[in-house]
Amino acid sequence: MQYRTFDPLGEVSLLGMGIMRIPTEVNAEGSEVPIQSVTDELVKTCIENGINYFDTARAYGNGANERSLGKAIAPYRKQAKIATKLAMGYVHEYADYMRELDASLERLQTDYVDVYLMHNFGLKRLDTMLELGITRFLDEALACGKIRMAGFSCHNGYEGYKKTLDCYDWGMVQVQYNVLDKFNQATIQGLDDAYKKGTHVVIMEGLRGGDLARVPKAVEDIYAESGEVRTPPDWGFRFVADHPAVKCILSGMTNMDQLKENLAIFDALPPAGSMTEKESAMYDAVRDTYAKLTNVGCTGCNYCQPCPQDVYIPQIFNQYNRVSMFDMEEAARHHYMNILNKQQRGVDKCIGCGLCETKCPQGVPIMAKLREAHEFFTK
Repeated sequence: MQYRTFDPLGEVSLLGMGIMRIPTEVNAEGSEVPIQSVTDELVKTCIENGINYFDTARAYGNGANERSLGKAIAPYRKQAKIATKLAMGYVHEYADYMRELDASLERLQTDYVDVYLMHNFGLKRLDTMLELGITRFLDEALACGKIRMAGFSCHNGYEGYKKTLDCYDWGMVQVQYNVLDKFNQATIQGLDDAYKKGTHVVIMEGLRGGDLARVPKAVEDIYAESGEVRTPPDWGFRFVADHPAVKCILSGMTNMDQLKENLAIFDALPPAGSMTEKESAMYDAVRDTYAKLTNVGCTGCNYCQPCPQDVYIPQIFNQYNRVSMFDMEEAARHHYMNILNKQQRGVDKCIGCGLCETKCPQGVPIMAKLREAHEFFTK
């Protein structure tokens, strides 16, 4: 296993275990919880093979995910580095910060976490949390030893990411970055900014939730032209690991086969900064090919949010693009029907006010594309 320096926590494995996607079951109380035997087996195998970074969050299963990791990691606590996150929806006054942290520590069966992240921070939440004293709380939590490092995760565009990065002396940031998102969300510029500040970067969605693990024929041909025989996940992780700011890449491994495949890939990854000009050009060609396959030119910047009717515009377009880019029609339809029926944030809520289109930096005809996506998924 390759390790990278993550001061003051020491050496962190380049491959980190994301606990969010552990398979679930319904318990006796009727709640959906991670299958404990699966968590136990995966965590044990991770530790035995040198993986020492584990990521969870209070919002995953309303604490059930933290509780499952806490049980599984207890025998290996001294060997492991635990990261968890606080969703801002749980904070309404200053006292809530410490109350939420203490509850997470109890669920995780530990008296400290190595990294405590503000979950999905960005423009919409930052000012409110600053007013509620987030920086004072983080200073207090660090001083009393309940957290060893403060960080934030972010799915915003570059503007929201950069404003958040500059508001505090963060130890780390967690961002979405992969072959396709070099210029989306935090962007490569965001990684460069963190590197200049000496802020560690942990990557989520390195394979876009697994979508980049299966590639269309046109992309497969580009990889084949390199002359190197590698799987799509190998190509994807190599791209992410090349940036020197990246200290750990999370993978939401759900079974032993995925874990073993990733262990083999990460054991053979070259050091950061090893990418050749030829390889860089190849990744550019892959990105361009995917761009031609998109149904909607949405970058997920979230400038169209919030919608007055609460339509989940970026996620609807994300699912619509999964159909054409990754041949994931069944999964994408399932996600859209969840948005439509369970979350009540589907296109049926749109009243055609057009506010979203005035905010879109890409000039996407949002209303027409929303109707197109809705008709496709509900046909």
